[in-house]
Amino acid sequence: MNQPLVALLRGISAAIVSELVTTLHAAGYPDITAAHHPVFYNMDAGGTRLTTLAARAGITHQSMGELVAGLIDLGYLARQPDPSDRRARLIVLTEKGTRAVRVARAAVSDIDRAWYARLEAAGIQGDLRTALSAALREAQQNSQTTVSSAEYRDRRADK
Repeated sequence: MNQPLVALLRGISAAIVSELVTTLHAAGYPDITAAHHPVFYNMDAGGTRLTTLAARAGITHQSMGELVAGLIDLGYLARQPDPSDRRARLIVLTEKGTRAVRVARAAVSDIDRAWYARLEAAGIQGDLRTALSAALREAQQNSQTTVSSAEYRDRRADK
C-alpha cells in the first residue's frame, strides 16, 4: 500500500511517543499517557503560560487547560505566579515532573538510535536529522501556514 507521506510521518511520530510512554511506565510513571506529550514537549525550563503551551501544541486553550489540570492532579505540574506579570500564571514542573522529564530525555536518545537503525535497515542512508531539519525549514519559509510545535522547536534548537 502506498501511504501518503503525512500518514507515514504521523505513524512514526505516534510510534515514537508510544515507545517513550512505555519507557516512562516502566520507570514508575504509569499515569503518563501519549496525550500528555504536547504539554511536556512544549514546556520551558522556568515555566510556561497556558496560552503559550496551547499555541505551541496547536490545540485550543481549553484542551491544553484540561491536560494541564490532569497533570496537576497527578502531581507532575503546578501553577505559580508569573514574575513578569503577577496577574498571569506559569505552569511549572514539580519535582515529580522534573524526574519524569529526565527519564524521558534519556529515553529519547535511545529511541532516536533505535529509529535511526530501523530506517537505515529499511534503506534510508545519510544524515536523516539534517535532511529533515532542512526540509522543515524550507517548508516553513515557503509556506503561508504556521507549523506550531515543529516550528517552535526548530527555532529553539538553533539557539
